[in-house]
Amino acid sequence: MSIIGIVFLVLSIVLLGLGFYGASVDVVSAVGLAESIGQMKNFYFLLGGLILFIVLYRTAFAKASLRVQHAMSTTIRYIILIGVGVFMVYPLLWMISATFKDNNEIFSTLSLIPTRPTMEGYKAAMNNYGGDINIWQAMLNTYKYVIPKVIFTVISSTITAYGFGRFRFRGRNFLFAVLMATLFLPQVVLNVPQYMMYNKFDWINNPLYPALWVPSLFATETYFVYQLVQFMRTVPRDLHEAAALDGCNSFQTLYKVIVPMLMPALVSCALFQFMWSCNDFMGPLLYVQTPAKYPMSLFVKLSMDGDTGFAWNKILALSLISILPQLIVFFCAQDQFVEGISAGAVKG
Repeated sequence: MSIIGIVFLVLSIVLLGLGFYGASVDVVSAVGLAESIGQMKNFYFLLGGLILFIVLYRTAFAKASLRVQHAMSTTIRYIILIGVGVFMVYPLLWMISATFKDNNEIFSTLSLIPTRPTMEGYKAAMNNYGGDINIWQAMLNTYKYVIPKVIFTVISSTITAYGFGRFRFRGRNFLFAVLMATLFLPQVVLNVPQYMMYNKFDWINNPLYPALWVPSLFATETYFVYQLVQFMRTVPRDLHEAAALDGCNSFQTLYKVIVPMLMPALVSCALFQFMWSCNDFMGPLLYVQTPAKYPMSLFVKLSMDGDTGFAWNKILALSLISILPQLIVFFCAQDQFVEGISAGAVKG
């Protein structure tokens, strides 16, 4: 073992000792140090164990054969991936388990298994708030504008991207630069003029929610236009020329040739817009004023009673129910979503 390995080995033993014994020695002149060490026992224990594992692994790896080294490296990769996966999924699992706990247990433990399971959170989530609103009405209100917004965003963004990606016309580069410049325009600076304009159109508190989905008819989501333009560059122009020779006009070429090739990209855009629209809070807050028309994003906030305190199992149950459709849609379309994201990184 090298000198560096010995140093790290000694360091790991010291940290493990601090983790096991902490601040067990009560020295009057070092009370503060002892207390600080005692409060970080778990951290020292984990850090010491990690350093010790790395030292032993490198020592064993250096002495192993090539076949054993390959097996060891593969095992370590899977262990790291599983650990990162558990770390990322744990908050969602904890939220699900917390819906079956009361407030005291939620704030006293991080365990995934409730000690006193209760369904009070889900029962309270079904109550009405504001008289004419409940969780099912709020979900219906949400999808009244989310579904049209997703459909029209995909259609308008595809047509716009097709125009910029396949045709040459005067001012094309300038208009595309202006379009891209809108990515740097904060939405907050548009809220006041948009509200004044929509108010003149009588779109504020409209039961059809036109203020939330009508702008998507005009390719206002610049990010999706840019993404589809990049995907369109991967589609060979020979297909476009072959369709023209077969008698297809521009729109026939778009939906018969280009759109099937862009399907993974379109699914990616639809999923992003679906999740963003479902989670949007500022838009409904500005343009929806009647509690009976509130979507889920406002309904969850409405169900928080600041005077009597929050029943967090109810809030978490509402949140879980509200994201279930998003999770289902994502897992049903995850193959095309991943394909669309990875294909966008390749320029043909």
